[in-house]
Amino acid sequence: MIPCYKVLCGEPRRKCVHTTRTELSLQNGCVLWGNRIVVPPPGRGKLLEQLHEGHPGVVKMKSIARSYFWWPRLDHEIETKVKTCTDCQMVKAVPAAAPLHPWQVPERPCSHLHIDYAGPVKGQMLLIIVDAYSKWLEVYSSGTSTSAVTIEKLRQAFAQHGLPDTIVSDN
Repeated sequence: MIPCYKVLCGEPRRKCVHTTRTELSLQNGCVLWGNRIVVPPPGRGKLLEQLHEGHPGVVKMKSIARSYFWWPRLDHEIETKVKTCTDCQMVKAVPAAAPLHPWQVPERPCSHLHIDYAGPVKGQMLLIIVDAYSKWLEVYSSGTSTSAVTIEKLRQAFAQHGLPDTIVSDN
């Protein structure tokens, strides 16, 4: 007779999960945990390969596995199997792109500005300001993109074109 810790873990007793020992039963020579077959270490790799046929993904693989068999760290091994599968990684679901929200066309020039930094370009950061009405472009260069520099450059733009109603920035 093989000790249960060898069947469950294939490792020394001190590394094995002991809480399941009282829930095990033997039926037709198979060790069961509830109604699931407890798979010894030598059979796990082949079962994972069969379970992964068709590349069903982590959630589906866990669902199927939990219905029929069990071993310690089964979920972790399934996750690892999917993460190391190049086919699965190439086609894994990419989050849906957020729908574009078109801006309303302003009623007058310089009332709605879009601003952002680009760079560094030749050691300089470029503050880019675009008027949403006319698509007029203003570019201010500076050594850094700090808030103090941004305020200074915006004051220059406002002195020349007037105060906008709205400024849109990504930060």
